[in-house]
Amino acid sequence: MNKISCVRCENDFYSAARESHLPCPYCGYLTKVNEPDRRSGDRTFSQRTCDILKGEVRVPVKTVDISETGMGIKMLGYLPFDQNETVDIFIKELEIEKRAQVVWTRKFYGISRAGLRFIPEHAC
Repeated sequence: MNKISCVRCENDFYSAARESHLPCPYCGYLTKVNEPDRRSGDRTFSQRTCDILKGEVRVPVKTVDISETGMGIKMLGYLPFDQNETVDIFIKELEIEKRAQVVWTRKFYGISRAGLRFIPEHAC
């Protein structure tokens, strides 16, 4: 068994897998063994209600973390968008309204997760 420490919540868990992408059983953070962290800067770990718009379709999700350059989201079930798609983000509570590119998506244990990179306003 290998002891793994979650870089987000700092809880330890064990796995027989040597190298793989494993979700933390405590917070759901996906460990990336051989993959550098794509989002730089400080992340604020916060669960906020968020609406993602893909065209005319509104998808209610929860934020996992937010930084100046992007955010992580999660929801029960299937996310109706794929990697490299562009979506609109609305977080009423934080007064955030931005466009973002979907960088990655994953599903495990019935929960879908995605990483979104904010598109700078001058690039739209």
